[in-house]
Amino acid sequence: MNINIYTLDEISKTYENIEDHLSTRQIIRKFSQNKNDIRLLSLELCNLSHYNNILDLGCGYGFFTEALSNRIASDAHITGVDVIGGENKRMFLSTCAQSGYNAQFIEDSAHIICNIPDKTYDCIIASYSLYFFPDLINHIARILTKDGTFLALTHSELTLSQITSIFIESIRHIVPLSDSSLHIAKLFKSFSAENGFVQLQPYFDYIMYLRYPNNLIFKSSDIDHCISYIHKKQYLFFKDIALLDSDEHDALINDFYNRLRWHVSSYKDFIVNKDDAIFIARNPVKQINE
Repeated sequence: MNINIYTLDEISKTYENIEDHLSTRQIIRKFSQNKNDIRLLSLELCNLSHYNNILDLGCGYGFFTEALSNRIASDAHITGVDVIGGENKRMFLSTCAQSGYNAQFIEDSAHIICNIPDKTYDCIIASYSLYFFPDLINHIARILTKDGTFLALTHSELTLSQITSIFIESIRHIVPLSDSSLHIAKLFKSFSAENGFVQLQPYFDYIMYLRYPNNLIFKSSDIDHCISYIHKKQYLFFKDIALLDSDEHDALINDFYNRLRWHVSSYKDFIVNKDDAIFIARNPVKQINE
């Protein structure tokens, strides 16, 4: 896990509440300009029907796994790995069972794959998770079979930039910080639409890239949905001000939301970048020195 950006505690607080996770998913669906399901689009690009040993890294509650129904071998076994168990584990296993697949859930960080033997899985998935552990791409390639497929969904580095720029304005107004690059922006840059190909290239001979252009479009009457989305991701969004005293922290958050409301009321639509990308990698390259 990329602990230099977010701690396990911050990640757990962000993703452990399933209702919050499902709520943000609905907000994204409702206000997305691109109504195509990125999971189904990615699965149309690769035939997984002959794969029977699947690894889902950062599986969460099974967001991607539910899209695999009838798209992998009928006797396939799915292994989900996530640092958060509890409801994630229950929902993940339930989703797999409803699709008729045997499954197991491992509550651990993705670094568990460092101890997995070579060529163990014929399909590995990292759906909006690889930016937490980009240092493991070499191990992902190592444990993938020769004819296997690695499928990754990720964000653009510009994702939510309209929101983060307003937040930076508030930070500068309330309390100047030496580093104007937010942690959430650093996270998106860890493995992004813009740099994913370069990071995968040393470990795979074949890489397919597909851009998934999208915007979230909020009208002034929808701003509470936008704020709700931000609030449910607060441990990611607001890490940069977590150490402020409570008065400064609250003042900054209020200033930010006021600026956001003013911005939305000043324009017909508040358009927020939500570009994503699909990477499909095959033909893992053996790394002699790793």
